[in-house]
Amino acid sequence: MNEKERIEYIIKDKGLSNVEFSSITGIAPATISHISSGRSKPTLTILKGILAGFPDLNPEWVFMGTGPVYKKNKVSEPSGDAGNAAPAGGYDLFSSVEHSKDDSFAGAYRPVKTSSIKPAAPDADEIKDVIRESFEAMMGKQRRQIVEVRIFFDDGTYEAFSTPKTK
Repeated sequence: MNEKERIEYIIKDKGLSNVEFSSITGIAPATISHISSGRSKPTLTILKGILAGFPDLNPEWVFMGTGPVYKKNKVSEPSGDAGNAAPAGGYDLFSSVEHSKDDSFAGAYRPVKTSSIKPAAPDADEIKDVIRESFEAMMGKQRRQIVEVRIFFDDGTYEAFSTPKTK
């Protein structure tokens, strides 16, 4: 199952429309449409948004398509029951983001505070461990070491995570 199919599976399993999914994850509806049509692939930011909106999902499954869909300690939820997924208005993922009064972005997606409930975002170490384990599994017997991972942000900055060099 590729990333597109996993995203479509989540939307269907949670019984959500693309707009509801967009509201919960903070991903623009147009971006979801582009992914669904195959015009673009989900970025790391998009996958992280999905994990932030749905903390019951297994990060390994979201990123790599391996393992169970849900974390083992997930409270059982009937498939397709959107009532347990999120409040009707979704989550506010951007309460700390200040928005410009500039109207040059008219029509652009602007998050609106809809709820004071905030999902627990996956721990950065947990994500790094999942990615590292997944890459190690993909490499099989070849023991290559990850030396650096870079995460690019929408404001043009990035963070680099390097492993300590051994001599």
